[in-house]
Amino acid sequence: KPGIPIDMISYHFYAVPAMDETPDINQFTFFNQADKFLEIVGYLETLRKILSPTTGTMVNEIGTMLPEDWSQSNHDYVFKPINPSYWNISAAVYAYVFAGLTRLGIDLAGESMIPAQPGFFPSIAMLDWETGQPNVRWHVLKLIRDHCGPGDKLVDTPGGSAYVLIQGFITRNGERKLLLVNKRDREFLFSLPEAAGGRIEAVDRTTGANAPTSRKIDGPTFKLGAFGIGVVTLVK
Repeated sequence: KPGIPIDMISYHFYAVPAMDETPDINQFTFFNQADKFLEIVGYLETLRKILSPTTGTMVNEIGTMLPEDWSQSNHDYVFKPINPSYWNISAAVYAYVFAGLTRLGIDLAGESMIPAQPGFFPSIAMLDWETGQPNVRWHVLKLIRDHCGPGDKLVDTPGGSAYVLIQGFITRNGERKLLLVNKRDREFLFSLPEAAGGRIEAVDRTTGANAPTSRKIDGPTFKLGAFGIGVVTLVK
């Protein structure tokens, strides 16, 4: 009715490659689509602030999807095994979009989804449908949830590139952290003297579906593996 405020609006984002696209091309398609989506979010937020400034925004489904999922209702549908690297790049896309939405002031950024298996959007899964164990998408969501939260302060962070996102933030407890997202299927070396003595928790192609590794950064340089997502905690 007229006069009733709109509490929140919501919408989704899925990066989807072309049907004939090979897995090695996904890294370009997915992140290009993510960048276009973030541009659209900025446009929508401009309109929202003009038309309904008290309304919040949630992007309540964020993920990637393989085009085969669209044919799952066909009578001749046959599930094709998913390339293991897909789960890593999908997790990296979520972390990348999360960081972009945070910069734009979006209230909630949800990853999807848990009840997924062959015949019901298997490429969106966060759990292994045979074992029930978390896959890398779930681990990255937990990594972000464990380190980032409401009340954290974003800071300007130089040093990123077209291939690696770097976002610094200060937690409510005063800890200085960096969220790193490797958009490519290759390793990158970082030179950051301030990181010496700190810790990095990360997943990449080598960790597979396992939980993030945690290691001390002994010197001024450290590496992030292919499609790596990491959180660096600097020494106070």
